[in-house]
Amino acid sequence: MTADTRRKLAAIVSADVAGYSRLMGRDEAGTLARLSTCFDEFVFPRVAARDGRLGKSMGDGLLIEFPSAINAVACALEIQKGMAEREAGIDEDNRIAFRIGVNLGDIIIKGDDIFGDGVNLAARLQEIAEPGGVCVAGVVHEQVSGKIDQRFEDLGHRKLKNIERPVRVYQVSLSGAPADGETRIGWPFLTGATQQRPLTAGGCLCGKVRYEIWGEPVAVGYCHCRFCQLAIGSPVGAWAVCEKKSVSFVGDAAKVFDSSMISERAFCGNCGTSLYTVVKGLGYYAIRLATLNNPEDYPPTVHFGVESQLPWLDIHDDLPRIRTEDDSELSRRWISVGEPGGGPTPGTAEERLRATVKRSGQRE
Repeated sequence: MTADTRRKLAAIVSADVAGYSRLMGRDEAGTLARLSTCFDEFVFPRVAARDGRLGKSMGDGLLIEFPSAINAVACALEIQKGMAEREAGIDEDNRIAFRIGVNLGDIIIKGDDIFGDGVNLAARLQEIAEPGGVCVAGVVHEQVSGKIDQRFEDLGHRKLKNIERPVRVYQVSLSGAPADGETRIGWPFLTGATQQRPLTAGGCLCGKVRYEIWGEPVAVGYCHCRFCQLAIGSPVGAWAVCEKKSVSFVGDAAKVFDSSMISERAFCGNCGTSLYTVVKGLGYYAIRLATLNNPEDYPPTVHFGVESQLPWLDIHDDLPRIRTEDDSELSRRWISVGEPGGGPTPGTAEERLRATVKRSGQRE
């Protein structure tokens, strides 16, 4: 690291003007003049009063570092409250409104500029904030909870662009009243109630069977096994393995098919969508990846059951490839019901029907 470059832990505020391009398109000179006045007369004095340091100005946005999360969040709230008051008399389509994100993390300081993952995350939080609103990372909420008299709504874990892991996000509510009837300094004068949201959610084609996932999947991958091929009518399936305790279901109950001696497969009784597989006795749902609302956020990391991969299916990636018999836990379960460690190979439709009838008779 060069002499003019150093690292430190800081609270970072990222702010930009919502609808900046639209405002500039309507009145470029007027917008620039108003924004410059807003920064000089209103924003910068409040930043200085909270010991903030301007890291970068980008015309329509700012990066600011603070010595504490409390200072950063308090300044962000003061700016949003003050901007709402300053712009109240202006037509809504022409108002200047900031979106603000706040993070606490390691930053790299080079000259007057700041860089690093902590800065990148603050910028991503700013992107999902509402105009006039503030989104903070979970680590920031931990620092300010009970110390700033505001209510934060828990948005749950969110997948943010170019951020590897989901981030717990909180946002400041945009309406409300004092908890005890007193007028307080700060905006919007609320206390610390929270409302949790799931990490992600999904459901079937018709929407009658839905689920919510409250924790990160323990694995995401492709499955080429013959059972999955038959169950979904496709050369390969993809799943996200989630702990049962992290999944809740809403709407209609899924129908369950006893697909083998060790597994069950669930589907919608109305539209037939394949939803998940359960290996009996294990505390996991293997949820069909494409039934998620946002499957693009969960790229597979492994190929499973590759002994049944169809020869004309050519997938060019460098992900690990696992045969069924290489999974020791699954092999033990197949062996425990009298099958080879790799499991049986499903036969013709007639043979599969006889096996299903036999299993049904055994249960009765």
